[in-house]
Amino acid sequence: MEGSTVVIGGAQGIGEAVARRLAIEPWAGPLVVADLNLERATAVAEDLVKAGADARAMPVNLSETASIDELVAATAGARRVAIVAGIFAASSSLDATPEEFTRILGVNLIGTFYTAQRYAAHMVEAGDGSIVGIASIAARMPRMRQAAYSASKAGMRQALRVLAMETVPRGVRINTVSPGPTDTPMMQTLARDHRTVDDLAAGSPEAFRPRIPSGRVGRPADIAAAVAFLLSPDAAHIAMQDLLVDGGESLGM
Repeated sequence: MEGSTVVIGGAQGIGEAVARRLAIEPWAGPLVVADLNLERATAVAEDLVKAGADARAMPVNLSETASIDELVAATAGARRVAIVAGIFAASSSLDATPEEFTRILGVNLIGTFYTAQRYAAHMVEAGDGSIVGIASIAARMPRMRQAAYSASKAGMRQALRVLAMETVPRGVRINTVSPGPTDTPMMQTLARDHRTVDDLAAGSPEAFRPRIPSGRVGRPADIAAAVAFLLSPDAAHIAMQDLLVDGGESLGM
């Protein structure tokens, strides 16, 4: 797996789009599609192989350090890693439980950071590597009913910036991409009180959601393009950055 690229959470949504985008990049090398849903990850990898890519599927559970250790050990030669996997839940801040916080932070913050940390250690030894984590504009903009999710993404974003600060002098670039509303299965669950996900582009005064200036929600391919750029040789001098892909919703905050 020397020189390979790993997409964690590559079985659906943004992660699948990232895997499909990276599979066509000449610099990406062998591709690993890792996910909790191994059956779906295998289907994605097999589809990529049919299209001519060198791809395979592997299991990983970001809530279990042993599972992460197994994946990292099997792909220790990876030089590019996209950590897309994450979980979501929405509840009133008055009702959010410690268990809900623990579950969401356990995957989105602790699991993501531990994964990046383990891969970064191998990359430091090699003197080269790039990691991109998927954060969210919820890390900067408060979202109704998303206290745990917003906290998890804010913590993950900052933890990866610190890891990046300590490893970039040793050849490892770490960045994050923060999507705004994006048409994925997760967002479709969030948008149950809207007729369609695209209706989120209009904003909602009641939910304190601004209108998206571009006039539409994001597509997984929009996020995948940003991830591919940050992992690519074209971004060789970019580190510790958080690239917002939100159609301008956050107004550049």
